[in-house]
Amino acid sequence: MSELPHCQRYSVTKTNLPPCCLRIHPNDPQTIIIGTYKLEEDGRRHGSIDQYSYINDILTLKQTVATAGAILDIKFNPKDPTLLISVDSIGHVMSWKVDQDIQLLNDVKVTEEEDVLITSCFFSPIDSNALLLTFTDGTSGIFDLEEQKLKLVLSTSHELECWTGAFGSQGGSHVVYTGGDDSQLISHDLRTGDKIWSNRRHHNAGVVSILAPGEEFSADAHSLWTGSYDDHLRVFDLRAGMPRLIQEENLGGGVWRLIPNPTTKNQLLVCCMYDGARIVETNENKFTVSRYFKQDHESMCYGGDWSSDNTYVATCSFYDNIVQTWSPL
Repeated sequence: MSELPHCQRYSVTKTNLPPCCLRIHPNDPQTIIIGTYKLEEDGRRHGSIDQYSYINDILTLKQTVATAGAILDIKFNPKDPTLLISVDSIGHVMSWKVDQDIQLLNDVKVTEEEDVLITSCFFSPIDSNALLLTFTDGTSGIFDLEEQKLKLVLSTSHELECWTGAFGSQGGSHVVYTGGDDSQLISHDLRTGDKIWSNRRHHNAGVVSILAPGEEFSADAHSLWTGSYDDHLRVFDLRAGMPRLIQEENLGGGVWRLIPNPTTKNQLLVCCMYDGARIVETNENKFTVSRYFKQDHESMCYGGDWSSDNTYVATCSFYDNIVQTWSPL
């Protein structure tokens, strides 16, 4: 990616455990939360929720809360940014209050089998108590944060791990999409729990990130954006009933996360696994890759986020325990 402008780095920090996911506080760009994931030689997985302060380009660990399971995903509640959700390798959904420190509010085990991990979580854009969960056994479902239980298991599963999901755009709020290691993209109807359609024609490897237009992403309302282990970012038009491919581009690394810029609403931070991160400019249902960042990310870049004041981006890479902050400009 030498032909792309390389973004300026502000800081680099080493974490205690491998960082798997990262979020910057929506109302406080000086607070960064990181979920960690450690696999021991005996097969045991554990992790932590870490709170960092970021002041004057210096990242400082303020608090670590050890967790019995390894953390695979964390998300702030879009309606209440003091509430953070984490999901882990032992099937727990944990609710945290984030203020001057981190406090555990609720801890619920969702899975019955010990070897089923929760791979990701996503808030509904219209119901802040509804959380889409995806699992390594290929299933997915809706967790009710108010009742603290799994209320709906979607009837159609992936044949391999279900890695990611997304709620439909504002006009299709009864729809969720899931992506799995079986290269399938599946559309589900929340009113019945049944499949609307499935598609495995376009992805040459696992589907690991999905993004629909919404409050923080002002793309064409009929588009759906996906990332895959096959290194491609793709945009689909959904108006024909089945996905129609509009654009695809090889980004040079597995497209693990698609994170919209909440300030501009027309940019994506893309975590590209073994080749750092990209800034992508979007225009309705088209995109252009504009900038590149890697520096000390010698391992899998799994997590990242934009600061709410749009002054920096933070990304993390796994096996080398690295967190970096950098300019998106």
